[in-house]
Amino acid sequence: MFIVSDFLLSLQNPKLSIMKKAILSAVCVLSLFSCVKTDLVNDRVDPKIFISNPLSSLKDGDTHQFEVNYFNYVGKEIENPNVRWSSNNELVLTITENGFASGVSGGVATVTATLTTDEEAITVTNTNNVIVSSDETEEEEEPVKFEGTIVTTSSYSLEGSYVLEVQDNGILRLSLGDDYSASTSLPGLYIYLGNNPSSIADAYEIGAVTTFQGAHFYDLPESIDILDYSYILYWCKPFGVKVGEGQIQ
Repeated sequence: MFIVSDFLLSLQNPKLSIMKKAILSAVCVLSLFSCVKTDLVNDRVDPKIFISNPLSSLKDGDTHQFEVNYFNYVGKEIENPNVRWSSNNELVLTITENGFASGVSGGVATVTATLTTDEEAITVTNTNNVIVSSDETEEEEEPVKFEGTIVTTSSYSLEGSYVLEVQDNGILRLSLGDDYSASTSLPGLYIYLGNNPSSIADAYEIGAVTTFQGAHFYDLPESIDILDYSYILYWCKPFGVKVGEGQIQ
C-alpha cells in the first residue's frame, strides 16, 4: 500500500519525484566513497633537512665532507640547498661554510647544519655529535636507523610499529612489527614512501598490501636511500584516499 500510494503521490507532484531521484543519485555516489572519511586536503608540510652522511668519530688531522638532504614545504627535495655549517667547539673540530670538517684535537664537537627557506623564511636545523680522537681508530660513519609507529587516518583500523634500516648486505628494508594490524575490509590498500603526507604524486609505490596481521617486511631497491623519504603512507588506491601514515624521523 505504501509503495502504490507513494507512486501515485509522485505522479501528482512531479517536483517531488525529481527530488527523490536526485536524493537517490546522491546516495549512490556517496556510497562509492565509503572507504574512509575525507577532509579538506592541505598539502603543506614542515620543511626539513637531514645530514645525509653523519659521523660518530673522526681522527684528528682527518677530514670529512658533510652533505644534507633538504625537503621543502611541499615535501619536494631541493638540490644544492644554501646551508650554513658550524661547530660548537672549533678547538676539537672545525668546519667550513661548505661543510668540510677537520679534526683538530681530542674531544666532542657538535656540527650543525642550518637553512633558512626561501619560500617562508623558516629556519630548520640538523645536528651531529662527533668524537674526535688522536688514536688510530678510523673514521666511522654513524649508521642511520628510523623507528616509529603507523597510525590510522581513517575509520578503519591500521596500526603497528616499523623499523627502516640498511641491512648488513646493503639492502634498505622496511620492517613492520608483530603488533601490526590492518583491517581486511580496506579495498585496494597500497603502501608508499613519500615526502608529503597529503599526496602520493611524487611518492614511491612499494606495492599492494597483502599482509594484514603480524610481522613482515619490504626490501627496497638500491636506488632508494634511507633519507630520501619522510613518510610511510597507506593509501586506498581505487578511491585515492589516505588511510594511514608513519612519520620517518
